[in-house]
Amino acid sequence: MKAAILGAGRMGETVIGHLLDDPILTGLIAYDVRAERTAELAARYPIEVTTELRRVLDDPQVRVVFVTASNDAHAELSLAALAAGKAVMCEKPMAARLEDAAAMARTAHETAGFLQVGFELRYSRLYTTVKQWIDEGLLGDVLAVNCTYVPGEFWGRDSWRTQATSGGMFGEKLSHYVDLPRWWTGSEVTEVYSASAPNAVPYFQVRDNYQTTCRFGTGAVGHLSFLMALASTTTDLDPLQDMLTQQRGDGHELRYLVQGTKGAAETDIFGRSIKRWAFEETRRGLDSSLVEQLTWALADDHTYLHNTTEQARDVVRRVRDGRPPSIAPDDALQTMFVCAAAELSSDEGRPVRLEDIAALGNAGKQSLEGTT
Repeated sequence: MKAAILGAGRMGETVIGHLLDDPILTGLIAYDVRAERTAELAARYPIEVTTELRRVLDDPQVRVVFVTASNDAHAELSLAALAAGKAVMCEKPMAARLEDAAAMARTAHETAGFLQVGFELRYSRLYTTVKQWIDEGLLGDVLAVNCTYVPGEFWGRDSWRTQATSGGMFGEKLSHYVDLPRWWTGSEVTEVYSASAPNAVPYFQVRDNYQTTCRFGTGAVGHLSFLMALASTTTDLDPLQDMLTQQRGDGHELRYLVQGTKGAAETDIFGRSIKRWAFEETRRGLDSSLVEQLTWALADDHTYLHNTTEQARDVVRRVRDGRPPSIAPDDALQTMFVCAAAELSSDEGRPVRLEDIAALGNAGKQSLEGTT
């Protein structure tokens, strides 16, 4: 059984690193339209390379493909692979256009194909710990989820991610942070209201800030506060030092607060901490106690923060064993609907119902692109 990587940029090379020594695989093949890039990879790794997509799709030994190309190529590559009978693991977002994302989910159903989307935070211990607490009933019913995300402008003016064709900031970057509350609450978003100020980053064709509120079917509410330009620029960090420690206190923040009927949780990347509180009703009133605090070491950052290694290897094993994806196509599509609703709400300055977005996406009338 071989695996293929479709799109050999930075993420593609990351996946190659994850799978290179996987004992289940007999080989890897990397596809890219850039011959110079495939030559670089062939010189660096013991893998096959090609600039011809058909060579991958026609190879019966290739059972699973990892779509790691730019966002505007996700749908075309995923649909071609599904049509060829390959299992597909596509990086988020599913596609740059909601119509294409809906077509991917529909094709996976029609072909009984394997399609998983790369929401690797569902594999990452920082967030699986909170999910475990919720599933064990320690937080009770989830009532509110608040995410504060403040990075610096880390892409640079020449990145394709700053262009409208990327699918917008929500699809490219923020889809992770609205996907997690859906997973934690076990409930679907029914309505989104999002507001964006004018951009601080003048050369972005996508928005660089959002204040986005989601209402869930259970009555729970989630809020995402995102400001991209504030935190100190960190292109000159000492590579021999701990990145999170160097960024702590300079404006960087990525923190969740999850409040339930029985307790609460906090995840704090730059503090390397996970906390849990328990609520108790006493004669005085409602008392809250910090009952659990977990930390992790620098060496475990990947496992806790963006566990793409476990995701990639889990996909390979699911394909080998004939098991379904851990994240169903319709599940991932719902997150894409939330992203599109947030962009449309920011465009039009009004709340947007998810049932209306789903109808637009299935009719091919809504883009994920939110532009300035």
